[in-house]
Amino acid sequence: MKTHKKNSLLIKTYHQVLTSEWSFETFEQCLLLADSFLNQYALGFSEFIKKNKNLDSIVLFSSSSLINFLKDQSTLLRDNHLPSVPDRLPKRRSAEKSRYSLLTLEVMYNLGFPIFSSKADGSCLEENICFFRDIQSLILILASEYILPILKKQRLKEEYDFLNLIMFTHSLVAWHDNPAHQNQLFSIIFDNLGFQEAVIDCLYVAFRLTDPDDHDYLTKAQAYWAALIDAEMFDKAKAFTFKLLRNSPEKHFEELKEMIELIFELDRGVGVSP
Repeated sequence: MKTHKKNSLLIKTYHQVLTSEWSFETFEQCLLLADSFLNQYALGFSEFIKKNKNLDSIVLFSSSSLINFLKDQSTLLRDNHLPSVPDRLPKRRSAEKSRYSLLTLEVMYNLGFPIFSSKADGSCLEENICFFRDIQSLILILASEYILPILKKQRLKEEYDFLNLIMFTHSLVAWHDNPAHQNQLFSIIFDNLGFQEAVIDCLYVAFRLTDPDDHDYLTKAQAYWAALIDAEMFDKAKAFTFKLLRNSPEKHFEELKEMIELIFELDRGVGVSP
């Protein structure tokens, strides 16, 4: 009963985080949410750090559980879109870099759960696993927005590579039963790595696998459309939007008409001298 009550509060917190104006603080709140959820089973990151207080982040990043997990995906990790598994993590001497290195480890712990634990297999979460996967997705999205740019700016290449790899393997393993959402997450990771063509392909697959009556059908369509616009593929974006207008429920017509008007305006503006 206590767990049920706590989960109700955590679900409420999750929705507050989801609908708030996102910031770095939102990202930290999401990590706290994951920690509170897992600590119901004494498996949160804070508990993990307490148990491993004598180990520094270099040792934790080189955990055999983590490295083996990443290397088990070796066929996919050889994909040209993805970085190689780092051989080691350099010693971070500044307090600021050490902080971001530890934050990276916390994200990896949550996205890779339960690979850092020798005892947990994840079965203890039982019926709450779907809720935890939703938290994980939000962590992935927020980490892409707020942590990866910092790692890049601070030249923390190994943490940057580790984080993108764990994001990819998490999406691959955790969301194999929901390919639409899986491809949406893949698109975020490929965008992190600067592979625009792969982003467009993944967004299209995510859209195609979504039923027109689903609540996020138009959102996925707009994400694919926006990627085409960003790539200045205006003809393809027009064709997609007109086809969408023909095949979508009537409730989406007004927004689709606005999309059509906008793409014609953008198309006319390309190549026009200032």
